[in-house]
Amino acid sequence: MKKVWQKIPAWLKAMLLNIILLYPIITINQTIIQLNLKYFPKYGISLIPVLIMLYVYWKIINKWNPFTNKDDIKIRFKFNILDKKNILSVLGLGLFTLTTIYLSYIIFDIDNSPQLGFIKSFSDYNAITAIPLLLGLALTAGIVEEVTYRGFMQNTTHRKYSKIVSYLVIGILFSIVHFLPLELILPYILISIAYSFIADKQKSTGLVIFAHFLVDFVLFLLIYCKVL
Repeated sequence: MKKVWQKIPAWLKAMLLNIILLYPIITINQTIIQLNLKYFPKYGISLIPVLIMLYVYWKIINKWNPFTNKDDIKIRFKFNILDKKNILSVLGLGLFTLTTIYLSYIIFDIDNSPQLGFIKSFSDYNAITAIPLLLGLALTAGIVEEVTYRGFMQNTTHRKYSKIVSYLVIGILFSIVHFLPLELILPYILISIAYSFIADKQKSTGLVIFAHFLVDFVLFLLIYCKVL
């Protein structure tokens, strides 16, 4: 099996990793949250099973993680949040992501998308229900997407392609998986490239996981509060 995997082109490996590592946990956690909204609309109690699923996912990923070389991006949470460079990186990623998404929706006059529509639906629920569930969604996106794209796919493609090609392959897959309108494909590729660059500089997923979570949670809250 190992020999077969070694013969597969790196871009195809990236696609397979995308399917194996991302879709199952994303689907499970979103289903848990949707069941909460349907059967327990007054309380966001499914945050607990979502956190449990993420904990189990993290344990499995770290046990299976084959990327231990010096130049690999390490799959871990830890980073020095008080370091000035790290603070600037988080702020930079956050501002770039939020600005790119916001301007893209305005420039292309996009009123809705499947992703945006799902987040907007939380406005029909009280804060005790919506905020914990939005927190669960943001944590799931931050952890699972960054582990998949930066931790596994980027390490895989880096070993075969130049960094620029690797960033582009990951960016294209990153944009496709969000089921976006065509006008948002390029903006999301640019966002993914920014995250790939920072992860590469850090040689760790810690900062990009935190930044991704923070950006998503802030964006979700702004949409929930109808600021956006």
